[in-house]
Amino acid sequence: MLSFLILCHVWILLTALTRCREDATVSRFSVPEDHHISLQCSGSDGSDVVWTHQGRTVPVFRHEGDETNADPDRYHLRSDGSLVLRRLEQSDSGEYRCNQRLEAEVQVLTGRNFTVPAGRTLLLPCRGSHRLKQRWFHRRRPGGRRELIFTCFGNGVVKPEREGSRLRYKDEALHIQDLQPGDAGEYLCNGNLQATLTVLTVQPEPTSILTTSKTPTPEVTVTAKKKENKKTDNVLLMVAVVGLGLMILFLAAVCVLLTGMRCRRKKLSRTASQQPEDSELEPWETSITQTDCGVRNSPPLPEQTIHYASLGRQNWRERPSRTPPDQNHHNVIYSSVITRPAAR
Repeated sequence: MLSFLILCHVWILLTALTRCREDATVSRFSVPEDHHISLQCSGSDGSDVVWTHQGRTVPVFRHEGDETNADPDRYHLRSDGSLVLRRLEQSDSGEYRCNQRLEAEVQVLTGRNFTVPAGRTLLLPCRGSHRLKQRWFHRRRPGGRRELIFTCFGNGVVKPEREGSRLRYKDEALHIQDLQPGDAGEYLCNGNLQATLTVLTVQPEPTSILTTSKTPTPEVTVTAKKKENKKTDNVLLMVAVVGLGLMILFLAAVCVLLTGMRCRRKKLSRTASQQPEDSELEPWETSITQTDCGVRNSPPLPEQTIHYASLGRQNWRERPSRTPPDQNHHNVIYSSVITRPAAR
């Protein structure tokens, strides 16, 4: 019973540890509809790839190098196993798993007013401009000052204009990684408004990442930051590791104790088997004395002889009716008494 409980506890700790690692590696994207996105499949060589969306198999997969694609207009499987979602629709929101491993969570945005939870990656394609060179601006409030944040040149060279920027360019869109409340505002590409962004900081829940808002929220209440979420994950990971270490130490102590008891029992049985058999008893004589508490052995006691003399008649002879005239009235009687001292 104890071993079963220990195994259950170890399994729970390992599950929590795996979940923490899984949450740390999953990618969370917010993408406008009608755009496309590429989802990476980690730990795959591309020969056997099966993607699932919300528990349903995506109609493109690869087995032993042979690919099957039932909807090539919307799905494409790259050689490394990455899944390309083309022309995103609202129904494409949800979790995506590659070979049963959670890889990404996708939120499909509609319209131009986006409300996105903090910590996610927002994709902004440059629409309404045919120039190869893209210049991205950020305006914190309508009618405010524009700030150049990113430049994508026609030859493919990109240049983040902010120092320590979280911006990059991929899948023909500007990626804003790890969204923060300060990222809220208007985004313009070559002078064209692309999106009005509202950043919400909420607790990570499966349903919150799938919610799409078509109208901006008047007031944004910031209740936490993603750094706090990461700190919580690190604490959970540390607790799981420490608990697992304690369980291993406890199992080692129990094993040592059981091994010691077993060795002690073997040693006692070996000692008992090596003892000599009882030898025959040799007769010997003792002097037995009966006491009130029972029988005890004691050596024979020495005898003593007492001699004494007295005047008078012998008391063992029949006394005559009268005393003869010639009898001496002072007869001496000699007696001997053999005595033995009382036992102690």
